[in-house]
Amino acid sequence: MRFCSLLAILYFIYAAECANILFVTTFSSISHQKVFQPIWRELSLRGHKVTAITPNPMHEKSLTNLTEIDISFLYRLHGKLPNEWKVFLFRKPNFLVVFLKDFLANFWFSKNHSKILENSDVQKLIHGESKFDVIAEWLLPFGGAFAAKFKCPLVGITSLGAPVASLDTVGNPSHPVFSPDYNLPIGKKLSFLDRILSTLFSVYTKLHHQWVLLPREDKLVKKYFGDDMPYLGDIQQNISILLLNRNPVFHRVMPFVPAVIELGSVQSYQKPAPLNEELKTFLDKSENGVVYLSFGSTILSEDLPDSIREIFLQTFSDIPYNVVWKWEGNELAGKPKNVFTQKWIPQAELLNHPNVKLFITQGGLQSMQETIKSHVPVIGIPAHSDQTFNVDTAVYHGFGIGIDYEYLSVETLKDALNEIMTNGSYKENIIKMDKLMRDRPIDGLKKAIWWIEYVIRHKGAKHLRSPSLDIPWYQYLLLDIFAVIGVVLFLFFYIVYKLSLIFVKLLKRLFSKVLKFKTD
Repeated sequence: MRFCSLLAILYFIYAAECANILFVTTFSSISHQKVFQPIWRELSLRGHKVTAITPNPMHEKSLTNLTEIDISFLYRLHGKLPNEWKVFLFRKPNFLVVFLKDFLANFWFSKNHSKILENSDVQKLIHGESKFDVIAEWLLPFGGAFAAKFKCPLVGITSLGAPVASLDTVGNPSHPVFSPDYNLPIGKKLSFLDRILSTLFSVYTKLHHQWVLLPREDKLVKKYFGDDMPYLGDIQQNISILLLNRNPVFHRVMPFVPAVIELGSVQSYQKPAPLNEELKTFLDKSENGVVYLSFGSTILSEDLPDSIREIFLQTFSDIPYNVVWKWEGNELAGKPKNVFTQKWIPQAELLNHPNVKLFITQGGLQSMQETIKSHVPVIGIPAHSDQTFNVDTAVYHGFGIGIDYEYLSVETLKDALNEIMTNGSYKENIIKMDKLMRDRPIDGLKKAIWWIEYVIRHKGAKHLRSPSLDIPWYQYLLLDIFAVIGVVLFLFFYIVYKLSLIFVKLLKRLFSKVLKFKTD
């Protein structure tokens, strides 16, 4: 009887701790969603009632505590790429284009946010009676509006690192030299030109965030949530913690305030989807080894400019290895006999196949994590966001070769391909990297869940708030101190200067009197 009573007490305690959680994700990319899905799935399995706004619902009927609001229509908004945009999107941005890309990307995000808020299911959620704890994808502060609406703690999360403006919302220090924005096309070691770019971009992104993005997003929020909503710039600074899917072994080492938590990495909860019979047979028969080519889920291979596609075709037709190419279009014109194409490939399972020896990738973080886990070296051809840094990390640690699109040719691609396929050091180095990244005290998913429930238990985490958030900008930049020191130094040197003039005049008078006395 006592035992039953104890179980009942424990049950009610557990039930009392279960929360009603809203998980807001807005970036329409399956690689980003793969990081978030395990988290809201695990929260649901732990008894929390979870509502996820997502472009990639899981539709798992066994998760009775999970409600998914489907915003997959975002994928259809992308449309077909105009030909003139293809070269622009596939090439790593230069000094000036990086600013234009960031400006256009943020404008595109705002357009998506408007479509999300127009959704009837999202509107029912906003104007309903339910109360939530909110977890929001934190590339932009848009998701924070839900926390303000429901007057609850806010947890921010990203599927990679965080841009400088997002780190600013938790008062995290950022320095353009040792912690540049992850969107910049620069690697681990910064040249003088890189340092100039990083400094200018840091200033630009802070000003753009404050004077362009926040007013635009705030106007959008008030349109759909109501005019009584606080200013979005104030909402964003009420974030409790920020969870980052980054690993300090792989990523740039940088200082973080207590409210920023590095998860290490969050792996997919799902077992890798099996390879279809045709693809599996092709891999099994590829005794010389297989090269895998994919540009991820955001940019499609079929959108490659014709000149770049021709380089791949010519190269593949002249190598002794088979190739698996994630090709999303119809029949690939001019496809060599040793090339196998498929619109969608279960990447994790393919990389685990023993005959796969090399991965040609754009360098997205999830692809890099999967290939490191499978011990498959890379040729990285970066185009945007953190891809340049990721590829440079592979080069730095000796498990990959990087090629920029402007230097991509049949010769450079073939040389890089033959180097990795015939040099065992790349394989050895990626195994070392995997061991380093796996050696951590707690799994990334468990760490994320613990911190989310920590915020829920304590109804926020104001005790982790950085004091820099409550300091005026001029005090943060020490302008008042420099001003006082400048005035003091000016007065000191001015007084010294004036005293020197008086002293010189006295000396002159004394000297003239002495001369006059001697002449007399």
